[in-house]
Amino acid sequence: MTGIGIAASAALAFLVNPSSFLLKFVDFMFLISLPFVIVGGFLFIIERGAFNITRYAFRKTFNKKEASLIEEEEEQPLDNKELLYRTYSFRLTYPILLTGIVLAVISTIMSVTVFV
Repeated sequence: MTGIGIAASAALAFLVNPSSFLLKFVDFMFLISLPFVIVGGFLFIIERGAFNITRYAFRKTFNKKEASLIEEEEEQPLDNKELLYRTYSFRLTYPILLTGIVLAVISTIMSVTVFV
């Protein structure tokens, strides 16, 4: 994915302004890295279970009202401990996150060495 990001930023830089290719290349590489870092970071946080407490609190709050209004004959809700300690695993978390970090680091190094 890193190669695709570099190729896309090179193509965009050449299409936008061929006279200042290097400046636009670094800019577009950083802009392409941002969605990868944001999405990968969000998936990483979800995998670690950072929102489990929030889900537990909402379920505890709103299940009391629903139980009193509606008689439940459906399947049993998740156990509280199971909800608190549940972890998720997404296959693309690390490739997406590492692609964004690599692109951001490359663009930062290029901007510091070339333009400073």
